[in-house]
Amino acid sequence: MLFPIARAFFLVLPILVACSGKVDVDHTSTSTGGGGQGGSGGAGGAGGSGDCPAELPVAGAPCDVPENQPCSYGECCPQMFTCEAGSWVETLVACEAPLPCPASPPLDGAACAGPCGQTSPCTYACEAGGASFTVTCGDDNLWHSDMPTLCQGAMTCGDMLQCLEGYICVTKQAFVATYECALDPCGPEPLSCACAESLCGDSFACIQASGKNVLCECPNCK
Repeated sequence: MLFPIARAFFLVLPILVACSGKVDVDHTSTSTGGGGQGGSGGAGGAGGSGDCPAELPVAGAPCDVPENQPCSYGECCPQMFTCEAGSWVETLVACEAPLPCPASPPLDGAACAGPCGQTSPCTYACEAGGASFTVTCGDDNLWHSDMPTLCQGAMTCGDMLQCLEGYICVTKQAFVATYECALDPCGPEPLSCACAESLCGDSFACIQASGKNVLCECPNCK
């Protein structure tokens, strides 16, 4: 079984930019999935561009950059300032939380949401009491594992996940295919749609179930 151990974007109306969700203003978030335990999205350092000062301005302090020129400080969830009537004004932003660590270990080289959009690193164990390994979402938007081989008894699930011993791969085919690992609901009996139908959820039907794979299709998505 899986034993998890243990940055997403920001909104500046009307501008949409990536961020880590680590702010103290108008915070909004969406929740997707659960998963292993991990760190927070990248923070990024302060810095200006063009006529913007290199150091983070102080709201209300005098400024002499062009009126309403945005100045951004930080990489993932930057603080935004504009110079209005000769004084710095901080623009209110709302940052969403980064995606949580996947419930099952992502494969080495699988796509991720980037350092700002994905909680990382994420740490997992192949088995209870076993040695842990860590996967990190890199600047190349790919997962990088310090143990690139599969855990013993694990299997690949699509091109994204590895399902550990006792888990099966559930593929949901609609307009695109999604993958997830789930506990085998049929054991010790052979896997079949009769006992695995519930894994497909609403709007999907179990088309095939054998070995360690369940295929679910959306009849109304064709």
